Order: sequence, then structure tokens, then C-alpha cells
Amino acid sequence: MSKPYRKGRWFEYRVRDHLESQGYLVVRQPRSAFPDLIALKKGDILLVECRTDGVLSPEERRKILQLADLIGGKPFIALREGRRLMLKPVE
Repeated sequence: MSKPYRKGRWFEYRVRDHLESQGYLVVRQPRSAFPDLIALKKGDILLVECRTDGVLSPEERRKILQLADLIGGKPFIALREGRRLMLKPVE
């Protein structure tokens, strides 16, 4: 397992744990499927792509926005600012 993969997986687990602490049921997608996490809470669906650098390609941005529109979910990108975890809406 490569170091970048382990780092990304660790960050996904950190985001998952944060969302679970907020009362969400979180499903982590297998094999780096898109989006990385789907978080569910009554009346709320979050689609979360985890990127430590906060960068989504235009194609990824289009895909997450389309999926969110299709299922009535809210698209987010999880990123790090210093040591702080941030969840920002994808617009």
C-alpha cells in the first residue's frame, strides 16, 4: 500500500469519525469510488469528497453536483487547513 493512499485513507477515516460524532451514519466507498463518503441523518444526505489539498477537478465538481441534484443531497469537500478539518460546500 503506497504512502499517499494510506494518507488519503487516514484522512477519510478522520472525516468519517467527525461526521459520526455529529450524528451521521457514514458509508465509506470501497476502492476510492466517488464520492469518498456518503453521510446520512434524518432528512439530510451529504456527499463528501475528501481532499487534503481541497482541490477538485472540473470533472469531479460536475459529477458531485450532478449526483447531489439527482438524489437531493448536499455536496461537500473535506479538506485540511493546517491541522483543522474543514467541510466546505461544493458550488
